[in-house]
Amino acid sequence: MSGTKISENLLLLSIAAILIIGCLTIAAYNAENSAISDAVRKGMESTVGVMATQVNASDIQGLKPGDETSPRYLAVAQQLRNMRSMNDHILNAYILKVNKDQTITFVVDDLYPLDPQGSAKIGEISTAPRQDIIDALSGPTTSAKPYTTKYGSFMTAYAPIDDLPNSSYGNTTAVLAIDLTAADYTSYTTRGGLILITGFVSMIIAVGAIILGSKPCDTVGSSGKKPE
Repeated sequence: MSGTKISENLLLLSIAAILIIGCLTIAAYNAENSAISDAVRKGMESTVGVMATQVNASDIQGLKPGDETSPRYLAVAQQLRNMRSMNDHILNAYILKVNKDQTITFVVDDLYPLDPQGSAKIGEISTAPRQDIIDALSGPTTSAKPYTTKYGSFMTAYAPIDDLPNSSYGNTTAVLAIDLTAADYTSYTTRGGLILITGFVSMIIAVGAIILGSKPCDTVGSSGKKPE
């Protein structure tokens, strides 16, 4: 076999090895990140679901713009902060209302009065993806993907607040939301770097093995001497 033919075969084998290992590596990387993402989402949904059962619907009924300094509003905001403080990863907790015209408005933001400029006031319209919030009327859920508002970029979990939280006959009066920064969510759910490194090293080893295995061995003639 000529040297040119060997070189062509080596090139084809090397490309095939890189493609196969690359595809397997990407598949493993995506599967790992998908599993991590599902775990993070389920954890957020579980957390917000439990928190929502602790909110008394009657405490937020009738709150209107300008009531941010009322004892009732401040008590609910403090309750949300207390629950949020149990998880250092939660940036913000707040209550939303789905109106009859399908607009979403804020009811209580736990950053008020600690951060008046960075918190939403009663009646402010939410610009978060609306369908994600509407879906939460039926049970805990998370954003379909990270999103951005004037307050920043977030991944959010939602859960319904019922007037009878321990009964299947209760009516959903509002939705509780908890925010994780989009940067943190991305960091938590893209930890498959080791898989990429392993795949890259495997490519080098495979190509090296192909090259080394293709080198012709010296043969010994019948006279016991290497052929000239």
